[in-house]
Amino acid sequence: MSGKESLSLDEFATAPRRQRAAPAHPERAYNEGTAATRAMPDAVTEREKGETSSEASKALRQMKRVRMKGASHFVNVNLDRDTKRRLKLASFNLETSMQALMEKAIRQYLDANGF
Repeated sequence: MSGKESLSLDEFATAPRRQRAAPAHPERAYNEGTAATRAMPDAVTEREKGETSSEASKALRQMKRVRMKGASHFVNVNLDRDTKRRLKLASFNLETSMQALMEKAIRQYLDANGF
C-alpha cells in the first residue's frame, strides 16, 4: 500500500453496538425498591454489622494509640556538607550511629539551656 492510498472505515470489520436495555416496567422497579426497604430483618442485620465494624474500628484506633505512646518521632535536619562529613567521621570513629550522636547532642543542648 502506498502512502497516497487511504482506507475508509467501511473497509474494516466492526462488531455492531450493543443496545442498552431500558427498564421494562418502571413501576415494578419502584415496588421492588419499597419492598426491600420494608424488610426490617435485613435492616437490623445491617445495623448490627455497622455497630460491630464501628466497635472494631474503635478498638483498632485505641490499639494504635497505645502503640504510638512509646514510638519514636522523627525530625529532619538539613546539614551542610562539612558538618555531615564531620558527623559521619565521628560516628565511624566512635563506632556508633549518626542518629545516636544526634540524639545525644540534642539532649545535651536542651539540658544545658534548661528545656
